[in-house]
Amino acid sequence: MVVLLWIINLLSPLIFIGSVVCFAFGDIEPWVLIAGGGAALLGLVIGFTGWAETVPPRWFWVKSNVWLLNNRVGTALGYALKFFLIPAGVMGIIQIIEMI
Repeated sequence: MVVLLWIINLLSPLIFIGSVVCFAFGDIEPWVLIAGGGAALLGLVIGFTGWAETVPPRWFWVKSNVWLLNNRVGTALGYALKFFLIPAGVMGIIQIIEMI
């Protein structure tokens, strides 16, 4: 799971740039949004389960438990957004390659 989270965080800037190109210059097809929604649900689950991998040990905690719970939800929503942008990012990267 840690390796998957590392790979997702490593590739997310590239996917983000590709999705911006797709949404700005491309013709957005409905299947891109449907696939993005399905991927966002998967990202939400991975964000909730993978949150424990990113939390430091208890002796390094400097925030309250309420803040950590908020961070868990924020992390899950962040991964949901990253996964939602994957289909559009791939389409944008394909469009960039076709322009070259």
